[in-house]
Amino acid sequence: MRLKLSVLLAILFLAFSFSAYAQAALKVGFINMNKAINESNEGKRSKKFLESQFAKTKQDLDKKKAAIEEKERELANSMMLTEETKKAKRQEIQRLKKDLAEEAKRMQKSFRQDEARHTKNILQDILSVVKTVAAADEYDVVLEYNMSQAILYSKYPFKDITEKVILEYNKLQNIQ
Repeated sequence: MRLKLSVLLAILFLAFSFSAYAQAALKVGFINMNKAINESNEGKRSKKFLESQFAKTKQDLDKKKAAIEEKERELANSMMLTEETKKAKRQEIQRLKKDLAEEAKRMQKSFRQDEARHTKNILQDILSVVKTVAAADEYDVVLEYNMSQAILYSKYPFKDITEKVILEYNKLQNIQ
């Protein structure tokens, strides 16, 4: 009898706690990850580094392109060369252009890979900060900004936690 009473009380307690929990307001936040990545100190440093690498690479490619253009001008202005020599020079110029195009593709691919690697590292760090902020502020759900834009209606208010996450992430980076 006592066991049945205990089980009945436990069931009633659970039923009331679930209904009370169901009626509690859901706390929903959202974060603009692109903004967090780009406006964080680490994101700005990464962007500046990548831009400087890109500028250096572009400068090297521009020098090679200018050298090829100079060879084309020389070929166009050389009247004394035999047809066979002109043909060889045209082939060399074509090979140089092809090599330059391939190098540009390789550099672009390498740049995209570097950018993805930097972004991935920052993203992982920011996600851990999101979890910390969400737990500290007792959020039930945190959505990515684009996801929150897809929700056309919700009776629960959404709070933007992007600035807070950026601030906490920057503090974390200054400690390390």
